[in-house]
Amino acid sequence: MTVVCSWCRHEGLAGVFGEKAPFEDRRETHGICPSHRIQVRNGWSETGFARGNGIQGTTAQEVSGYVVRSAAHLLSGLRNLSRKAGL
Repeated sequence: MTVVCSWCRHEGLAGVFGEKAPFEDRRETHGICPSHRIQVRNGWSETGFARGNGIQGTTAQEVSGYVVRSAAHLLSGLRNLSRKAGL
């Protein structure tokens, strides 16, 4: 499979940065290239979600808002999946 960077694609770039098994499968799968990975990690550091810090540097209200949005997104995805499965 061809691995493409979702961030590069969003910027209008080709974004191809590797391959992974099964190599005979020519479909695309998405990941993040090394340069965008660095940008994302730097963004996490600025918002207090640095690696190993968890929620340090953020207020309880910011964290609870993030958790609520994440849970709502998960439930929405599960609802769509069950509709597609005909459940």
